[in-house]
Amino acid sequence: MNIIIIPSFFQTKRRPTVGSFFLEQAKALRKAGHQVIILYCDTYSVKYIKEWLVYEEQTTDIIDNIKVYRKKMFCPLKHGMEGHRKAFVKGITLLYETKIKGRMQPDILHAHCCVWAGQAAMALSQQIGVPYVITEHATMFQLHRDQISRKNNRYITQAFQRAAKVLCVSSAFREVLSAYKKKQEIQVVGNVVDCDFFKQNDARTEYFTFFCLCYMQTEDQLRKKGIDILLRAWRTIQKNCPQARLVVGGGGQALQKAVKWCEEYGISNTVTFLGELDRQQTARQMTSCDCFVLPSRYETFGVVYIEAMACGKPVIATACGGPDDFVTPDNGVLVPVEEVSALEHAMQQMIVSSHQYDSGRIRASVQTRFSSQAVASQLEQIYSAILGE
Repeated sequence: MNIIIIPSFFQTKRRPTVGSFFLEQAKALRKAGHQVIILYCDTYSVKYIKEWLVYEEQTTDIIDNIKVYRKKMFCPLKHGMEGHRKAFVKGITLLYETKIKGRMQPDILHAHCCVWAGQAAMALSQQIGVPYVITEHATMFQLHRDQISRKNNRYITQAFQRAAKVLCVSSAFREVLSAYKKKQEIQVVGNVVDCDFFKQNDARTEYFTFFCLCYMQTEDQLRKKGIDILLRAWRTIQKNCPQARLVVGGGGQALQKAVKWCEEYGISNTVTFLGELDRQQTARQMTSCDCFVLPSRYETFGVVYIEAMACGKPVIATACGGPDDFVTPDNGVLVPVEEVSALEHAMQQMIVSSHQYDSGRIRASVQTRFSSQAVASQLEQIYSAILGE
């Protein structure tokens, strides 16, 4: 099949890991023998004119044998969602006209996130007569739905309704999206983890090490990922378990806020902040830790958990949506959201009993459900059903 993937956000030189799960899915489809092209539009409002002026991304790129075409678009009149919608749709349409038309006939369009890749896929679908699929990932539908204007909500509903298929990454998120499309018409397909890249390693370090990873660009992200909860719990853990260490990866402007919390709690000497990590550095931390922990307040999926599990590591997560689908007593612990005492207990128990987890079994569960082969097979069946093959 010829597949065009349209992500709502994607990696850049400054943020090379953004949207990594979109690229992993594209690579999975490419590995399965399909022709895959990514069309991406970067939109900038007046508020971000400085970033617009210094934009240096390649307009044509090849990443892991996948062609990526980019276009930057300026939104001079409106700063909110509406201005970006028009610019994004126009940018994707121009990319198709200049880079794809006459060179490849697509069979399917696959948008990641309705705002506004889904809208662009709908417009392009109407123009060229090719069906489109939307995979939704955005937490805005759970956390900020009341902030979506009526006008934008109509555009979102329209894109979901006209899609040949709507996919989402967890059962809990399907319940949320049922406000836009009947639940029975929404299918759950998890994100891909590269099991050849994230490998099992049972080596142990001198100290029991918990690893946490998330973006910390804003204080809202810190809160969403539960970093405040984690550090409050760690204040107790490091007193009771001085042999343990907490390593936190991820960069962003709000990182200093987390560092300040550590100073206030008197735990700076047992917490290591690594800053932004590339994929190789992330894999090294995943393989060298004893347990991955991230007490998010909400996750539509949580790809970092399955990356750790692909390395054979047990995880501690919250029952916040996405992790509910794949964290079990065999591979980790689910704790209630925002309950510091429950997180403390889970971490203390993990220090004592982590050796009881079967790392090979943890990895095998990821390979069965979230490897490139497993997810590509699911998508192939969905595409074939749409195309009547």
